[in-house]
Amino acid sequence: MRTLLLIPSVLKTDIEGAVAADRHPRMDYHALAEALREGSDDAADLLDYAAADGSRHPLVRLAARIGGRDAALATLGWLQRGKYDAIFTNGENVALPLALLLKLCLRRPGHVTIGHRLSAGKKRPFYTLLGAHRQMDTIFVYAQTQRDFAESHLHIPPAKLSLIPFHADQRFYRPQRAAIVRENQLCAAGREWRDYPALLAAMERLPDMTLKMTTASPWSKSHDRTADLPLPPNVSVRRYEYSELRDLYSSSVAVCVPLLENDFSAGVTTLLEAMATGTPVIVTRTEGLAGVITDGENGLTVAPGDTAGWHTAIVRLRDDDALRERLAHGGRCWLERHATLDLWTQRVAAALRRAAAPATDPSPASGRISKIL
Repeated sequence: MRTLLLIPSVLKTDIEGAVAADRHPRMDYHALAEALREGSDDAADLLDYAAADGSRHPLVRLAARIGGRDAALATLGWLQRGKYDAIFTNGENVALPLALLLKLCLRRPGHVTIGHRLSAGKKRPFYTLLGAHRQMDTIFVYAQTQRDFAESHLHIPPAKLSLIPFHADQRFYRPQRAAIVRENQLCAAGREWRDYPALLAAMERLPDMTLKMTTASPWSKSHDRTADLPLPPNVSVRRYEYSELRDLYSSSVAVCVPLLENDFSAGVTTLLEAMATGTPVIVTRTEGLAGVITDGENGLTVAPGDTAGWHTAIVRLRDDDALRERLAHGGRCWLERHATLDLWTQRVAAALRRAAAPATDPSPASGRISKIL
């Protein structure tokens, strides 16, 4: 089986040494490609923004001018579809333009995608009016709310939808036996839909504790909400390398993930990385994360916008050694059962293999267009 992975970023191609030296987690697209190459006759190729930027094909260049890098990457993948049995798209930004292009084909490869936030208003017409999901064989979603919305509002057949947890590299993010937990230290990471004002307000009432934050994100396009906020003297913000971030998680009393209410899985990356290290987590109780954290078993939850609740949860965890130990153990065990990178790659690779048989569009018009192009 030959598979094409369309990745909407610039691939990290020089990290093998850092991964081997335990300084960098495995990238999910590299892990997926490796899983797809297990058979002697199997192959998996990756295309990224850099490949689209470097393409001289007139259709790719036209797509870039009209729709930007995502449209260019989708067009580049579409032009190469004949070489592959299946295509993987890591988000709607590439999946939707690819699906529209695949409507022009008499025969197409299988198409498996990740649906991060299908409920976004601007995406709805692509499914309801243009039927983009008909050119997708499996749509993975990370939140039950997204699956429910896809069925009830977008009318996507349930058989095409698959609810799976997100992932963390359990080999890299693991409990650190030598880690020294600093009893007055908390940490927070990430940018997507964060309610840092609520957490910072709680920290003003905890002058004996420190909060170390990093708001860098390779994926989020949202505004850094800490950039315009005055920080209490016990709060610091800087960028951390991956190994530094793992050490920061491990040496903290808790990892805090304050969120605005949302209906998708915002915050899940930080949450799972922290759970993988065996560090207790405190997270805002949102619709999008329902099913990940059970309060008191593998983390503590706080109501959206509840500054007093953040203060109470932090103090409770700081002062209760047994609770910290129970949540740390429960978090790591939950991750191992449901959300490791290895489990994610197995599930996605299996869906790609199921979708590998080319689908047929019986429309004569689409066949003529395909031949012309």
